[in-house]
Amino acid sequence: MNPLLQISYEIILPIFLLIGIGYLVQKRLGLDSKTLTRLNFWIFVPAFLFTGILHSTIKNDELLKVFLHFALLFATQFALAWFLAPLFGASDRMRRALTSSVLFYNSGNYGVPAARLAFGGLGESLQAMIIMMQNISNFSIGIALHAGGREGSNWRQTLKAIFHLPMIYTLITAWVWRLSGAPVPKPLDEALTWLRQGLVPIALVTLGAQMASLKSHRLGLPLFGALFLRLCIGPALGWLYVLLLGFKGELAQAVVVSASFPTAVNSALLAMEYDNEPDFAASVVFYSTLASAVTVSVVIYLAKNFL
Repeated sequence: MNPLLQISYEIILPIFLLIGIGYLVQKRLGLDSKTLTRLNFWIFVPAFLFTGILHSTIKNDELLKVFLHFALLFATQFALAWFLAPLFGASDRMRRALTSSVLFYNSGNYGVPAARLAFGGLGESLQAMIIMMQNISNFSIGIALHAGGREGSNWRQTLKAIFHLPMIYTLITAWVWRLSGAPVPKPLDEALTWLRQGLVPIALVTLGAQMASLKSHRLGLPLFGALFLRLCIGPALGWLYVLLLGFKGELAQAVVVSASFPTAVNSALLAMEYDNEPDFAASVVFYSTLASAVTVSVVIYLAKNFL
């Protein structure tokens, strides 16, 4: 089988099969998407993050480079999206929604299974770090972007949103535990392992249900601009910074692939919460997820063969 088709068959197709199940069940029976999202956000992702940090095979100096890579990628994509948005015909509010759609990608629901299938435990450990940074930035800078210019929005609300995140407390606890070297009690470790294993199916079915609930699919130049910046420029910049920071081997490949994932549903949810171009934001999530079946396959192929 052609190597690119094999990647699509073995890595991307299983992901889309579970997304499809969630989509069809939502259309046919109607799932409680809010409850599914809360299960992911408050139970499965924190368990995944905790065990990912505690049992990560990535060395501490490599983790620092991962954080630096994320910061460089985030800053560059922010600048590109913000300054190119007017060229795509975006108004001020659309500019904010477009920038958010480019910055915040689906490192959890989509990224975890893709990384697991492509890179095994290393990919999972990396995604735990990316999920943490994505959520913190999404519920700080993301809120500031969507709420910008609205009367009554202020930094106190943003700060409150950040400290409402379970990931903050999970992060602190996991790193203190890791640095202490203390063993995790067997019953707790077993329970967290079960939760960690449950993340992938629940997350993908949730993503499918969320996509089925997105109401509007709006085409136009801003949409195509957002898709290009997220799915093409994102991994290209990820590759550039991997080379500049001196990543090597499979970790370099996994870092590049992590920058290629489609727009996160959280971006659309914030747009709906702050009534900031919600139709556009929903459309970017929908079409970027569909297009990623091709683009993520290509990025995985290129990373595995040329990095």
